[in-house]
Amino acid sequence: MVNLLTNDANVSIRRISPNRAVQKAAYRFLNNKKVTEESLINELCSRSSTNCHQRHVLCIQDTTEVNFYSQRHRIKDNTGLGRLDGSMPTLGFKMHSTLMIDADSSYILGFSDVKLWHRPAGMPNRRERNYQSLPIEEKESFKWIDAANKSKAILKDASIITFVEDREGDIYEQLSSISAENVHYVIRSKANRNTKECIKIWELLEQQPHIGGYNIKLPTDHRKGRKKAEITLKVRYAKVDITKGSHTKNGKNYPKSVSLYVVEGFEEATNGISWKLLTTHQINSFEDAYQIIEWYSQRWMIEQVHRLLKRKGFQIEDSELETGWAIRKLCVLMLSALLRILQMNLAYSEPEGGQPISDVFSEDEIRCMKQINEKLQGETIKLKNNNNNTKLKWATWIIAKLGGWKGYDSQGQPGIILLKRGLDKFNNIFYGWTIAQDVGTQ
Repeated sequence: MVNLLTNDANVSIRRISPNRAVQKAAYRFLNNKKVTEESLINELCSRSSTNCHQRHVLCIQDTTEVNFYSQRHRIKDNTGLGRLDGSMPTLGFKMHSTLMIDADSSYILGFSDVKLWHRPAGMPNRRERNYQSLPIEEKESFKWIDAANKSKAILKDASIITFVEDREGDIYEQLSSISAENVHYVIRSKANRNTKECIKIWELLEQQPHIGGYNIKLPTDHRKGRKKAEITLKVRYAKVDITKGSHTKNGKNYPKSVSLYVVEGFEEATNGISWKLLTTHQINSFEDAYQIIEWYSQRWMIEQVHRLLKRKGFQIEDSELETGWAIRKLCVLMLSALLRILQMNLAYSEPEGGQPISDVFSEDEIRCMKQINEKLQGETIKLKNNNNNTKLKWATWIIAKLGGWKGYDSQGQPGIILLKRGLDKFNNIFYGWTIAQDVGTQ
């Protein structure tokens, strides 16, 4: 039952179930109170942690909201859903996940932590709760520290851990507490913090000369009125001692100052790009600073996870389940299938073909793919699958073709939504293939 829910990239229980009996069993599984959300998360993270022995692991954290307001009349009340951010009416839950990536190869390794929660409909607002006066342990923002601590515990066999976070993670309590000898962070600066040198960190950065630069290609962004372009980012850095602010609650639990480095990749233009990053990794050269920026750029992977989970991918917000608790458990199970799609997406970018295909697909799935591969070959060399059949890129070519990719260089490499469509189709083919194999052996 778990394999059915995790291997098929579809949120509809009815569509992934081969018959009525399996469909009913899936509903019973998700609605069974003995199958807890916590047990599914623990299994997912424990399984992922086995891939991290002696690796430098990037733990990328981010939060997303899953909204079911359009289906509010069908979902039972008080079953794990509540209000979300914003002034518009909402009904859903929040998810804070920590995706693990190999820092050297960029291979996706799994999840080290997943946290789901909802705000009760009658929960007082920030002003009524006097939110600013609460200690970090009583705020939602404690999720960053909590996820880091849980990740450190599950990744005890990793050689180095680096937490990668956006501006929301710029919290003094976190900056001063989660690092250790082999534990570091790269967090985008949100606050222009004070330093022991009595100068703000952003002003201190501006005084530093740039030590090198590199070119990046920016896609079109209509929201920011930006067209596709190639720009040069210059790099500078400084070592700083940031100080604890007077607003920090339970201040005695945290040191008065923290030594770290601040790295900036910036564009010399009015309103140009500026990425200011706080890190505990030692910076001595352009190469060190550039590496920090590159690690931070891996954040797009967790954004892809959340994008794929929702509207254009698994469409979790269209689930037909009737309780929030069941939907939340289905969401955790879907994360396993999400990894497979992202792993394929990355493999196609790798000149050497990405990680071994056996890391992602079973022996039977590979056998099925070999037969499909023969049917998909084109007439010319360019339209054949010329990839190493022991590497994931070979399987990605097949899945992409099933999803509608033509295979032409001018079309570009297959994206995650196309791969999702291809994986849906492959799962249907594989189900029929396994039936044929069973019949053939009788």
